[in-house]
Amino acid sequence: MDRLTTITISHYCEKARWALQRTHLPFEEDGHLPILHVPAVRRAGGQRSTPVLKTADGLLKDSTDILRWVDQRRPGILFSEQRGEEEALEDRFDEHLGPATRRVAYFHLLPRRALVLQFLNTGVPGWEVWFLRIFFPVAVAMMRRGLKIDAAGAERSLKKVREIFGEVNQRLSDGRPYLCGQKFSAADLTFAALAAPLLLPPEQPVFHPTPEVLPPAFQALVAELRATPAGAFGMRMYREERTRVL
Repeated sequence: MDRLTTITISHYCEKARWALQRTHLPFEEDGHLPILHVPAVRRAGGQRSTPVLKTADGLLKDSTDILRWVDQRRPGILFSEQRGEEEALEDRFDEHLGPATRRVAYFHLLPRRALVLQFLNTGVPGWEVWFLRIFFPVAVAMMRRGLKIDAAGAERSLKKVREIFGEVNQRLSDGRPYLCGQKFSAADLTFAALAAPLLLPPEQPVFHPTPEVLPPAFQALVAELRATPAGAFGMRMYREERTRVL
């Protein structure tokens, strides 16, 4: 069976997971915590980044490559005759939205040790949770350094999030149900998955704390973004499309 190696809470891994589950392609997930994922990724044949999908056809080391591979096996589900537009949006969200939402979410969450430990222990080996509890300050310092998580970086990233949400707001202003028209596509999936760290849709299968448990500034940001057309769209994609299998 195909094997998906992930950082379980990663929104890029959620993007790949969603595509595989939507198209009913069988796979098993090998989930890990950030930093501790590296040995598993290297055993799978990758370097450091996730997701990595090991298949009979070879190794796929990127969420976009995984979506293309899924499309080859289930044509017409993730891409349509508007493929060029869908791929362009997917690429923009991958390159700009995903890094920005990750940095902002971690900026708010990493100072809250109990909250991080509560929501990072799903679908990962028990020894990794133990390791994180013992070496939490070291792991946080490594994540801050590796992802450039500081107040200035979070502010720049939040500006980028609002910029992309504004673009999606404009795209949806003509009343279209999906980003590229009348049909759900990889563009919709990618936007919803990569926006999820700041929308926290309850249908997200791994990381979905209720806003009430978050720091007040993070609560306010989630409420602000959910109230936009783009945020409401992302929430609707999870509500209506996340568990749909074709």
